[in-house]
Amino acid sequence: MSTDTETLLRIRRDIDRIDDRLHDLLMERAALVEKVAEAKAGDASVPLRPGREAEIIRRLAARHTGRFPVAAVVRIWREIIGALIGLQRPFTVAVCQPERGDGFLELARDHFGVVSGKQVFPSAGHVVRAVADGQASVGLVPLPGDTETDPWWLSLTAGSDNLPQVVTRLPFLPLPPAPGRAEPVEGLVIACRPHDDTGADRTLVAVETVPDLSRDRLRALFAAAGLESGSVLATHREEDRWLHLCEIESYLTDSDPRLVSLLGGGKDPVRHTRVIGGYPLPLSPLA
Repeated sequence: MSTDTETLLRIRRDIDRIDDRLHDLLMERAALVEKVAEAKAGDASVPLRPGREAEIIRRLAARHTGRFPVAAVVRIWREIIGALIGLQRPFTVAVCQPERGDGFLELARDHFGVVSGKQVFPSAGHVVRAVADGQASVGLVPLPGDTETDPWWLSLTAGSDNLPQVVTRLPFLPLPPAPGRAEPVEGLVIACRPHDDTGADRTLVAVETVPDLSRDRLRALFAAAGLESGSVLATHREEDRWLHLCEIESYLTDSDPRLVSLLGGGKDPVRHTRVIGGYPLPLSPLA
């Protein structure tokens, strides 16, 4: 046997040992998650911790070195996280996919893994209802826009504690355009749980104002309250009021004094605000 062949055989044996160690650690991690599920046996909430998941992925991406692609690391851990969520409780994802091939089902599969069940719905409103009624654990809906005749995010402003909230934005690791790669789509994940504070987040706030309040004026009001408005994602116009969906560059709750300071009475331009969720900032797009 040649020296080169012996070297290759030794390297392959080393790889096999590493694979066994990786598999052992994966089974050990699964066993720990099962213990968590047992300890939370009386907890009926969705077994999803978007903030914790984001912190795990951020930490791994920050410590990663070598030629192995960081995108592959993220994909591997997303599969692990998705599979382990399903060990705690049945987990299904409602996906808004109005047309075949528009990418939302693939986006859900990339984030939640191949093991979790997927239910496809023709509209975002159907997805919101499926999550609110407990038919699905989480839902994936398109980013809001001004072209919607019946905006899905309005149903998240009704005031009930059982309404879904936005908890994640996808993809968490945007990929650059490449030959053969489908045009990327973006979406928001909703669930019946609060959004998390990870230290690097954005909050979505529905703001009711008097009619004809410009977006520039609204951003100026946010700035005066000490809030940095990243953008106004959508505006829904009604005869006696306008509703703006605003993205704020920090983690907020409804009781935040900066939001409370926006509200006045009488003819003040801002009549009401409601936080409808938020999301951890995704990783920077790969170059």
